[in-house]
Amino acid sequence: MPTKLNEKQLIDARIETPMFMANIASKTKLNLLTPIAFFEQKFNTDYEELSCIGYNPNSEELTAIIKIKKSSGYSGNLCTKGSIEYVRFYVDFGGGYQDQGYIGVNVHDILDTNDCDKKIEKPIEFAVRLKINPKNQGCAKPFLPKMKAVLLWQTIPPANDPNLAQPGYVWGNVKEAQIQIKPIKLITINPNITAILEKSILNPTIPLKTLVANNPLATKSLKEANALLTANKTSFSQLISEYKTAKANVEPQRAGFKFLVEAIFTKDVNLIKNSSLVFSENKLDYTKALTDLLASKGNTSYEEIGCVALDYHNEALIATFTAKKNFGYGGNLCSNGSKEYVTFWIQDELTHCTWKKIGTSIVNLHDIPDHKGLNYSAILPYDFSSFKQVCQNPKVVKVRAVLSWNVEPTGLDTPYWGNFKESYIQLSPKNWIGKNPKLILVGGISADNIDSVTGLTLPSAKFEINQNPVISGSRFMGKIAIHGVSAPFTGMKYRIKVINMTNGSFNYINDPLNLIGYDASGNIVHSVINPDPTTHYYTYQPYNLNITSQLALFSPGSSDRLNIVIEHEDGSLDSQIIQMDNTIPSISLKINDEGECVHFKKGDPILGKFSAVDNFMYKYTLGISGGTFTELKLDGAPQIINPSESTSIVRTTNVTNGDFKVITSTTKNCGNITLVMEMKTVVDSAYMLSPIHLNQAFCLKD
Repeated sequence: MPTKLNEKQLIDARIETPMFMANIASKTKLNLLTPIAFFEQKFNTDYEELSCIGYNPNSEELTAIIKIKKSSGYSGNLCTKGSIEYVRFYVDFGGGYQDQGYIGVNVHDILDTNDCDKKIEKPIEFAVRLKINPKNQGCAKPFLPKMKAVLLWQTIPPANDPNLAQPGYVWGNVKEAQIQIKPIKLITINPNITAILEKSILNPTIPLKTLVANNPLATKSLKEANALLTANKTSFSQLISEYKTAKANVEPQRAGFKFLVEAIFTKDVNLIKNSSLVFSENKLDYTKALTDLLASKGNTSYEEIGCVALDYHNEALIATFTAKKNFGYGGNLCSNGSKEYVTFWIQDELTHCTWKKIGTSIVNLHDIPDHKGLNYSAILPYDFSSFKQVCQNPKVVKVRAVLSWNVEPTGLDTPYWGNFKESYIQLSPKNWIGKNPKLILVGGISADNIDSVTGLTLPSAKFEINQNPVISGSRFMGKIAIHGVSAPFTGMKYRIKVINMTNGSFNYINDPLNLIGYDASGNIVHSVINPDPTTHYYTYQPYNLNITSQLALFSPGSSDRLNIVIEHEDGSLDSQIIQMDNTIPSISLKINDEGECVHFKKGDPILGKFSAVDNFMYKYTLGISGGTFTELKLDGAPQIINPSESTSIVRTTNVTNGDFKVITSTTKNCGNITLVMEMKTVVDSAYMLSPIHLNQAFCLKD
């Protein structure tokens, strides 16, 4: 029988979860108020729950929506670091689920408040999304993988464990769905286009039109590619014929939706007659189809929206919906298909509870046989800065997503096919007040989580893009991304000064800046801005052209302390010191095998030397299988080896020279000595430097 806890016991269990997770191997020794059996049973959804998952074919992002159900139990209010909800994604492209990585969202204790209808604003819904790189196929055959999302509170779900065999799945749940990968149409065109693409890749600053100039064959190939990528719409007669052949049973008001809508809204009598004629030519009852369409408001037999939430860290509204049927979406994947419109609204108590239209996102759908429902996500970035409040006063608002097939909704309801969904979202707190420039992220880390003197990361540091943990005391390597307050300064000028704290030299960043934005349909667009070559000033871009608020990206190539300063023309500034270290760690391992694999007999001693040198090493681990460590010297000084270190020695100090002795097994025929060094290094503003591994195998004979 599952172990059930009352409300007070659940609170105790939340508090004791970190202790249990840190001592899973020795759990029987723990003195907890919560029964161990509760932690051993999989998944509790009293506090958080995955509600919907989906995929956006255009941005190639997996999404998951998390319901936060209670007002407490999340490790602190909005002015504290709170806790993290982690989601790990798996995708089965064929042959089993493959780990795609994980992402997290920061959640807090948010007191219950009432909305405009006096309803409690719970649950609060958060969205996470993860970019993947699927193996796209041609449009002739749909590619319909399965996805799985695993939610855990305060614990990163174990890697490569799609069957959930590992312990520790305590708070959260799992969801599965089928998704559709956007096809590649270019693979079917003339191979001559490959040569053009190669030239374009090698010359990224030259437009394609220039590359094919004065080359008639290349120009022809480019026109063929353009025609394929902008496939014609499937004609009504062709569509009806295909549906009859497939025995799809698509209603006339669905298949002929375009003609019927035109007839409803037009005053052109000839257009109405033409629509009626098209139906009669295909032996369909025009009057009945029109009547049925007018009665179909809120019809969810073909598509239905399930959830709407906020991507808290990347500020985008996300709605997930399901395409339920195989046909009725305007043509196959090689055609234009049809459009699902998702329009987002928010309701703000400060404006007398009126609804404000945020914008519309579009997802293309097609007729795809042989599935039982495909899950999609509509994504719309939005600048919420005008709604935000300080952390002492959390801002929760109601959001509505309106789904409508093939016609954009103009109001709060679905005109014909689709439905709407409401939820509560919580905005991140205001992190800037005033008129001066403000650095928010430096090297992917919040400026608040970087020591202002040493330039090293603080214990609370994490990668803001995905909430992945950062080792305390880390320095920076490779590319440094600068993000700051941007949209409120649109049109103003700024520049980034880099001062070397070691030698006093400085320079201004002059690199082109590649920005990510979105268009009117919510699709991602890219743009490039360049600083003034003389004054070094960049121009702040509007939010729709810079949704990540990125201000600079550069590679210092230094191992010094740098002071990053953002300057405005009026002399106001903000700055942050960071410690760089682009030196390559040094590691070596050697044993006295004289290059002969069968040199050792069972029970023989092995002598070895190693080094693990780095300015900011986190730890190194010297391990062995097929033997035990008996002696250890670090820089010539003998070390005590504890019984627990007989097969794995872990140290956190920098070592120039190490010597060890092991006694080999008397029962095994081979063994292995490993040295793993882990560094405290943030690389390219995106991830921690991967551990360095060395391995020395040995064979044993009688």
